[in-house]
Amino acid sequence: MSSARVARKIAIVSIFVMGLTALSQQPTLLQGTVVEAGSNTPIAKATVELHPLSGSETVAASTRTDSAGKFYLPSVAPGSYRLVASHAGHVRVETGQFNPAAPPANIRIAMTAAGVISGRILDKGQPIGNADAVLVKAIYTEGQLSFTPVLAIRTDDLGEFHLFWVPPGRYYLLGVVWDIANSVPRYINPVGTDDNAFHDQRYIGRAVFLRATGGGVLDNEAHIPIYYPGTPDPKLATLLEVQPGAQLRGMDIDASAVPTRRVLGKVDGIPAPSAGQTGPVRATLNMRPLVAGLNTSTAQSPGAVADTGGNFEIRGAAPGRYLLTATAGNLSGRTLVEIRDRDVTNAVVSLLPGSSLPGRVVIERAAPLSPDPAMATVRVALRSDPLIAGVTVAGVSPQPDGTFTLSGVPAAGDYRVIVAPILTSATPPDSTPPVIPPAFQNLYVKSIRMGEVDVLNDRLHLENLPREPMVIVIGSNPGILEGRVVDDRQQPVSGTAVVLIHDNGLRYRVNEKSTFSDASGRYEFQNVPPGNYKLFAWQRVEPGAWQDPDFMRPFESHAVPVRVDEGGRVLAEVTVQN
Repeated sequence: MSSARVARKIAIVSIFVMGLTALSQQPTLLQGTVVEAGSNTPIAKATVELHPLSGSETVAASTRTDSAGKFYLPSVAPGSYRLVASHAGHVRVETGQFNPAAPPANIRIAMTAAGVISGRILDKGQPIGNADAVLVKAIYTEGQLSFTPVLAIRTDDLGEFHLFWVPPGRYYLLGVVWDIANSVPRYINPVGTDDNAFHDQRYIGRAVFLRATGGGVLDNEAHIPIYYPGTPDPKLATLLEVQPGAQLRGMDIDASAVPTRRVLGKVDGIPAPSAGQTGPVRATLNMRPLVAGLNTSTAQSPGAVADTGGNFEIRGAAPGRYLLTATAGNLSGRTLVEIRDRDVTNAVVSLLPGSSLPGRVVIERAAPLSPDPAMATVRVALRSDPLIAGVTVAGVSPQPDGTFTLSGVPAAGDYRVIVAPILTSATPPDSTPPVIPPAFQNLYVKSIRMGEVDVLNDRLHLENLPREPMVIVIGSNPGILEGRVVDDRQQPVSGTAVVLIHDNGLRYRVNEKSTFSDASGRYEFQNVPPGNYKLFAWQRVEPGAWQDPDFMRPFESHAVPVRVDEGGRVLAEVTVQN
C-alpha cells in the first residue's frame, strides 16, 4: 500500500448523489458549500468533481471552492452523478440521498479533519531507525480476529515516526523492527509505487550493519510486530481512538525482540517407503498463525522435518496460536498448538490418508428442471475450521445429476462446507463481497446433512472416514423483509444502516444482508433465505462491524427478532441505535 495511494484513499470524500437526474433536457446548475464537519467553517481550495453514478472515473465536471468554501458546477447535462470532494488533511465521508426530482439548491458537504499519530520505536530502550510504524484496523471474519493495514511509515534516524491524515476511528498501532533485509513489505514510499530501490538499499544497509557489529537478536529471540505500547499479544494491546483532528503524540512503542520457543513432539503413522523410493520417509511440519496479520519474521511461521522415527523439534517459534500440520507422502494430519512462556514438549500429529467424501446437491424448484442449468455453476468445497485465510481443503463441481465426490479430504479435523456462489465465507470488511449471478439471486442453501448431523449450522467434524454421504438441499422460495427505521420518538430516520443478521449457526460465518433506509425511513430486503434473524439499525457504523462479537454485545438487547418463512413477506419496525 503506497503513500500516494493511501493519501488518495483517505483524502477523497465520496458524496453519492442518488438519482440526481434532471427531469428536463436543459443543463442544470449544481452549487454548494464545503465546510468543516461540526461547524460552518468553510474549506477553501477543495476540489469538487462530478462523476457518473455508474462508477466510472470519468470526470464530467470539476471545480475548486473559493475562499468562502462555495463551489459552482454550471451546465450539468441531464443524468445520474456522484459528487466527489477532496482536500488535503480531510477524510472520506458520505451524505444522505437527494430527491431525484429536485436537487437541493445548495449542497452542503461536511468534511472531517484527519488526525495525527506520532512517537518513537524503541528496541531495548534505544531508538531504531528504518523501522516501520503501522496503523491497523481490527476486523472480524467469521468472528475471528484479524488485522488489515491502514497506514504505515518508516522511522527516521532518531527512531521517530509521524502518521498523518489518519481517518477518525479505532486502531491498533504496531512497531516492526526488521532482522533480515529481504522480508520487507513496502506499505509506504514517497513516489506512490510499491517498489523503491532507495528504501531497499537502506534496509540492506541496516541488515549488513547489524551483522557486522554483532547487533540484532540472539538465537532464541526474534523481532515480530509489537502492538502499542509493547506487547506481541493483540489482546493486551491498547486500542487507540482517533477523533477528528486529534493529535496523538508520544506514542512510543517498545518493539524489542521477543523470546522464541521450541515445539517438540512426534508424528504418528509415517508410511513405509513406496516401491522404488530410496531412503526413509520423513514428515514435513509447518505452523500457521491463527490470527491473520503482518507476517514479518520466520518465527511467525516456523517449520521442521521430522526424523525417521517421527520425532521433531521446531525451533524459533514466536508466542501465539498456530495450526500445526504434518505431511508425508499422501498422508496428512494437523493439531492446534499454543505457545506462551515455555517450550511445547508434547505435540502429537497423527497422519491419516486422505478420504473421499461422496455427496449430492438437490435444487428444489416449483417446476423441477432436469438437468438443472444452475448445477453447472455450483461448487462444493471444504475449508479448515478455525478459519485460515486462503486455505481450501478440497473442492469439486457436481455432475449434472448433482452427485459429487470430494477427494483427498484429511480423515480427521473440523471443516466448514462452502457451496459457491450462494454459501461462502464471510468477506472481510475491507474486501468486496462476491457478486451472486442473476440466476442464483433467489437460491439459498436450505440444508446440509450427513445422516442425522446438521452440517449447515454446525461444523463438519471428522474423526475417521465418513460413513454417510453429504446431502445439500438448495431452496428457491426466499422471503421478503421490509419495514421502517424510527427513533425513540417513533419518527422515521433516513440514511441509517440496516443489517439483518442470522440468529443461528450461520452467524459470523456468512455475509449478512445490509442496506440503508430511504428518505421516509423505509428499508427492504429481498431474496431472504428462510430462517431466524435479528434486525439492527445504526446511525453510524463501520462496514462489517457486526462481525465483531465484542461490538455487537451491547446492542443484542435492542435487536428485533425476525422469522422469515418460505415465500413469506414480513414487516418489521426497528429503532435506530447511536
